[in-house]
Amino acid sequence: MFKENPRYKDNPAKPGGEGWLVNDQQQKVVHFKNDMASAHAEWVALATYSWKPPSPPVPMTQRRMLRYNAIEAWNTMKKTGWRPCHPPVR
Repeated sequence: MFKENPRYKDNPAKPGGEGWLVNDQQQKVVHFKNDMASAHAEWVALATYSWKPPSPPVPMTQRRMLRYNAIEAWNTMKKTGWRPCHPPVR
């Protein structure tokens, strides 16, 4: 019988495209969250925070982008040193 590896149980990404990325060097976290869809496009809201643990994250910027651009941004960020994480404690 298949045994689930413990690391797969601890997946920080949520279904539906919501997730967090952290960059330890830049001391930043970014929250990707589905936003209101229009009749012609799907949108994702990105919120960037400055974060120096154990302090709570401090909001920096917010913006919206098209879903396909957000997916591309997520993949590019992961390739350049960002890693998925659980939401930081606020």
